[in-house]
Amino acid sequence: MNTKSILKSTAVALAALTTTATADSYNANHFFAERHSMVRGPYVEFAKKVAEETNGEIEFTVFSAGSLLPPASSLQGVRDGVAQVTYHAGTYTPSELPIDNLIGNMAFYNTDPLVMAFASTEFGLTNPAQLDEWKANGVVYGGGYSTSRYFMQCNTPIRTLEDIKGKRLRMAGGAWSRFAEYVGAVPVSIPSSEMYTGLDAGSLDCAVAAADALDSFSLKDVVTDMNTLAIGNYYAGFEWGYNVPFWQSISPENRRVLFNQMAYYLGEHRIEFDKDVEKAVQSAKDDGMTVVDPDETLKNALAEFVVADEATLISTAKERGIENPEEILTSFKALVDKWDGLLAEVDTKDVEALAELARTEIYDKIDETTYGVY
Repeated sequence: MNTKSILKSTAVALAALTTTATADSYNANHFFAERHSMVRGPYVEFAKKVAEETNGEIEFTVFSAGSLLPPASSLQGVRDGVAQVTYHAGTYTPSELPIDNLIGNMAFYNTDPLVMAFASTEFGLTNPAQLDEWKANGVVYGGGYSTSRYFMQCNTPIRTLEDIKGKRLRMAGGAWSRFAEYVGAVPVSIPSSEMYTGLDAGSLDCAVAAADALDSFSLKDVVTDMNTLAIGNYYAGFEWGYNVPFWQSISPENRRVLFNQMAYYLGEHRIEFDKDVEKAVQSAKDDGMTVVDPDETLKNALAEFVVADEATLISTAKERGIENPEEILTSFKALVDKWDGLLAEVDTKDVEALAELARTEIYDKIDETTYGVY
């Protein structure tokens, strides 16, 4: 049985086991734990605010930590109506979402997570080719996200390019895995939920992930060293993807409520994510973890990789059937540069200022009467 068949079978089986959504009660799915910054605001608080703003017409029951859908099945699950809204990490479905994964692999172009969250959201809501891809997969894209910067969190010291050679690094696939190979390391593609076990058992030398994982995945118990080389950040997929029949069944006024709340939590989750990183790193340092900056050999290797990898990105995209990857990358880079400038002019710690920017520059320009009505 191929991967697509397995995913479909899983989604169908889960649909049979889960409670069917009623007219005013719907399922919201996330595979991170409820205490994670991408769940507690953008899903738990979001659900409460949506219920209030729609006068109870839309009430989401939030399922977290994979209790409704496992990570690899979230795209199929929202398409099939197991969830009416879900988070999805694009790395699990590269064949179904080649354009999304193409821009997701541009994480080294700009490592500012806030810029990438806003740029990827505008791209996902407005780029014609990307919109066609969402439609083909039976999902209405609502908005994006970005993790904080990825760092090497290790059980052995990594200081130089020589130190990294031969080390087994948990990577998010795609460009991250290619970077590991570029510097002579061994990429290991496993879910974030397995990072702790890998480090503890010695099958991993480092987990390359956002540093909130020191707390949210308890990595501080098995990590002794962290290198602050900024190995991109992760934003492929979506923070909110909606089931098409659900989206089309709600009123345009309620779609606008969802737009406004997503604009708010697009910025809120970024602020909270970085706060969680700061707390987790400080706690781990207090417990004895060593934090070091990369030396010149590592920084130079990363810079060289970023230049060299774009050709690989383009050739891989063409192999996956994308006819104009150069044009798509150019349009995405333009949005990244746009948001780099816009966000430099606001207080990036002010949620209301970020929400207003997201509304005026993105969501207010989307027509709630026609968007997602296939």
